[in-house]
Amino acid sequence: MKVTLSALLLVTNSVLHASTEVVNVSVTISANVVSYIDDLFVGVTLDSSLLPTTQHWKGLDFNSPKVQVLSRGLSPCYLRIGGTEGDNLTFVPTGHETIDSNRAFTGATWDAVNRFVQDVNWKFIFGLNVLKRKEGHWDPTNAKELLQYNSAKGYQLAGFELGNEADLFPGTYNITVSPRQLGIDVLNFKKLLRSTPGYETTLVIGPDVNVGRSSKFVADYFTGGGDKAVDKITFHQYYANGRTAHLSNFTDSKLMDTLVSYIQTGLDVARRTNPLTPIWLGETSSCSHGGAPGMSDRYVAGFLWLDKLGIAARMGLKGVLRQEFYAGSYSLIDNSTFDPLPDYWLTVLYKRLVGDAVFPVKASVNNSTVRAYAHCTKPSSYYGYVPGSLTMYFLLPTDNTASMTFPQFPDEPVDLFWLTPVGGLTSKTVALNNNPIELVNNTLPELKPKRMETNTVTLPGKSFGFLVFPEADVGVCSGL
Repeated sequence: MKVTLSALLLVTNSVLHASTEVVNVSVTISANVVSYIDDLFVGVTLDSSLLPTTQHWKGLDFNSPKVQVLSRGLSPCYLRIGGTEGDNLTFVPTGHETIDSNRAFTGATWDAVNRFVQDVNWKFIFGLNVLKRKEGHWDPTNAKELLQYNSAKGYQLAGFELGNEADLFPGTYNITVSPRQLGIDVLNFKKLLRSTPGYETTLVIGPDVNVGRSSKFVADYFTGGGDKAVDKITFHQYYANGRTAHLSNFTDSKLMDTLVSYIQTGLDVARRTNPLTPIWLGETSSCSHGGAPGMSDRYVAGFLWLDKLGIAARMGLKGVLRQEFYAGSYSLIDNSTFDPLPDYWLTVLYKRLVGDAVFPVKASVNNSTVRAYAHCTKPSSYYGYVPGSLTMYFLLPTDNTASMTFPQFPDEPVDLFWLTPVGGLTSKTVALNNNPIELVNNTLPELKPKRMETNTVTLPGKSFGFLVFPEADVGVCSGL
């Protein structure tokens, strides 16, 4: 069975004189679902550089009511703490040990983040230091100390990583750890973990490298023992260097399409040894090196973010961890006020609306004009959507207005969740259906849809959002 659809959004004044594309959209909703995602598909990260006692989390206040509310708004959610600085760090339980405080994190720091993830219903993944080495092998002594401390406190971790982007060690640290040796190290870590009470099912995650840059490194890592060690395979991905990125990069469909070949490279390498192991983008954002200032945390970043989620889901990935929740120029919340930034609201809507089954979708225009994705709608207490509903999301990267038609549901209502900037593409404020979104008394707004009873939806260029068909009665989405 094929589905087509039409809907209407108010066109903003800035695009009234742009050309209009008439777009027919079709979704194949047969039983041959492309892939499935789950509630934990979208997660977030914090960088290891926040951990040293001298950093004081770089101002992030876990006890802030605003931070707590915003964090719960993303729940359920993985939090991964990892990054380059993780391979500099030593765990010191009391903080009284003689050690460089710039390269240490204490029991108090560990307590703070574990209390936080418990409070906001997140699942914690932590990256251990693989550069603690003895006679060419990873030295587990400090990791054992952390595991013992963690067990004594009764903290539950979802997973551990060992090392971050080890393929870059020669340039970063003038140290080389061969991929085969890293595979052996990770396998030895897994044996340690499984033999420690309380960690029988804790995930081991890796290799945490850019597979497009280092596919041979990844292949050798797997054949060295990593294939038997990892429960989730993670790759890191960024579209551009934040130091040299341009605004046009964020709406460049050709740049968006590079993710397809990147993921395919990862799938090809991983499936040789681990055909059934789930694959994640374990650290990913628009631009590397902390993001592009004035762009990676603004409305325009949503094009790359939403498209990445769509491609990753369609290609069968099981997790996408956003770098990062706080700090840098690509954060989801403001680094001084903790106010939510545009990609925060986009992520909340994705988590509320986008369900498990992924369907093939086609638009009758080039994907540089309209990029389209389709899923079952997530059954939701927020909106009362029932099984059988269909959610589609679209990106319009050009200035062209799109007149969307979906003939398969000609007489059915459509709920519109369309996001536009308040004040231009580099705005830090986003509007939902032309209404600016903001916290009120540290409470998330309802994020209500606009119910459309019309058969045509006109959407402005340089914007993106979601359409829900609550009465689609798609059999796959009904569990039939």
